[in-house]
Amino acid sequence: MYSKPVLFILAVLFLLSLEGLWNIYQKHSEAYEKAKEAQADLENLRGREADLEKKVSFLKTDRGREEEIRKKFMVGKQNEGVILVVDQGVTTTPPAPTPTPSTWTRFLDFFR
Repeated sequence: MYSKPVLFILAVLFLLSLEGLWNIYQKHSEAYEKAKEAQADLENLRGREADLEKKVSFLKTDRGREEEIRKKFMVGKQNEGVILVVDQGVTTTPPAPTPTPSTWTRFLDFFR
């Protein structure tokens, strides 16, 4: 009733359409994954933007500017002092270095 060439052509067309459908599915999956990654990046950037906005608003105050200057340039106000806390058991002087013997002394020590 149906001829074999017509069935063969229909089978080839069916396989070609399946291949095209598979390619579309793969592109859709890839686009979906990239959209999820972009959404996660957007959320990350929004959080970072909020942090930066807080920092900028803090730096607009006198206290914020002063704190940042002290931190970056290690400066203080006039008549401010430095307090050093020293542990009782810790010595601050390094041990005296042992002198290295001269070449002549090492040569004489070789024969002793």
